[in-house]
Amino acid sequence: MDIWQMSLSGAVLISAVVIVRALTLHKLPKKTFLVLWGVVICRLLIPFSIPSRFSFYTSIDMLKRAVTETTAFTAPVKTTGIPNMGVAPDLEHTIGIGAPVVSVLPVTVIWLAGMCACALFLIVAYIKCRREFQTALPVTNNFAAHWLREHLMRRTVQIKQSDKIKAPLTYGIFRPVVLLPKTTDWTDETRLRHILTHEFVHIKRFDALTKLLLASALCIHWFNPLVWLMYVLANRDLELSCDETVVQTFGETMKSAYAMTLIGLEERKNRLPPLCNNFSQNVMEERIVSIMKMKKTSLIGMILTLALIIGVPAVFATSANTAGQTDDQDPSVRRLVLLRAANIDDQTARAMSGQATMSIFDQATGKDRISWDEGKTWMTVEWYSYDEYKTWLEQEKENLQAVVDYEQSLTGEKGRPVSGDRFVWNQGLMDEVVREYERVLRDIKNGALVTKSIDGRDVDASMLDDDDDVMMTFAIENSGFKRTW
Repeated sequence: MDIWQMSLSGAVLISAVVIVRALTLHKLPKKTFLVLWGVVICRLLIPFSIPSRFSFYTSIDMLKRAVTETTAFTAPVKTTGIPNMGVAPDLEHTIGIGAPVVSVLPVTVIWLAGMCACALFLIVAYIKCRREFQTALPVTNNFAAHWLREHLMRRTVQIKQSDKIKAPLTYGIFRPVVLLPKTTDWTDETRLRHILTHEFVHIKRFDALTKLLLASALCIHWFNPLVWLMYVLANRDLELSCDETVVQTFGETMKSAYAMTLIGLEERKNRLPPLCNNFSQNVMEERIVSIMKMKKTSLIGMILTLALIIGVPAVFATSANTAGQTDDQDPSVRRLVLLRAANIDDQTARAMSGQATMSIFDQATGKDRISWDEGKTWMTVEWYSYDEYKTWLEQEKENLQAVVDYEQSLTGEKGRPVSGDRFVWNQGLMDEVVREYERVLRDIKNGALVTKSIDGRDVDASMLDDDDDVMMTFAIENSGFKRTW
């Protein structure tokens, strides 16, 4: 998958999670949304996906196929036979891609520039904050020391104070630091327990690493507004989940006291430090409402949570199961759509376009094979590469021009379409044929498959004229092939 496909599929998944979040925010455990946002991060950062028959895109693909089967056929164009060049294509040419030069598109340059600018901004902001945090001093009072002994972790955790901040926060992945304001009241132990418990939940869950992944996804997909929405909402849900854990730790009777702690810290809110877990950086109203509505999850809520965690990724994070639509056992089978056919009568071409055309690479012969009857019979076929067809076209232009010049020398005129029973080439007819050939060349460049030769022994004799060569142009379904004329 390229970056645009990843971003588009990520946008669909984000939309689904946003809708689920809006409907169930105060009804389900907040960890549910963290899991869903984790799936979104994977979708945005991993350039491949698992195909599934339950995928949203499988349904779209089936709908597209239903429409394509009735509209994809283009009336065949009669052309002169194309001779077999006798050169077997290599595996790279088998898929019909042979453009010799790959240029960097301006849109790619813009994307790279935006990604670098976004990453530079976040990195500079984080470095600036870290420099300020380095001036913090370790806390050595009895309460902090006792708290650290009661909450031992494999990673070394430090509690520090700084006059550069106004509300608690946590930073660092391998050597996490809980940073408290210089004005912290160490006599209010209830409030301190709320604060430290919240920050330790961030540390246990590696939320700093999660924020780093969120920032990476934001930089890569900076052009996608839904990714910005994901970044904001995922950060909120990190805080909501920590709030939920704190309430569960101290009991629901402490909800009011904990809410008052948040309100008190909101009055001294910090600026937003990137890649840090800030105790009060998000929308306070949402957090207070969530705390006050928090209650024990029911059995129905647990079942719904499990269904969402499994269902949303299975439907929106997977790709279309194209292999299952062509051959349930062999994922190498491709489905083809017939675009044009030369030297086949209209009725035959329409019948062929209505069939389920399949293509598979035969490792034994090193060539492709195609079938119009769902794999019951197969024909060996060779495809033109872009360079092969371009070379042939240049030679064919010269040959046709020579024929036209010869006809003109015989008639002394510009030529006529027919002369008695004899076919006569003229310049206009030649130009029309060359334009058709150039259209085929553009097809190949954009990913179409154009037959070079077909094993005539596997073709019904009633379909073809033995005196004619056959050329057929196919598009691979789901390949992104687009007409450019």
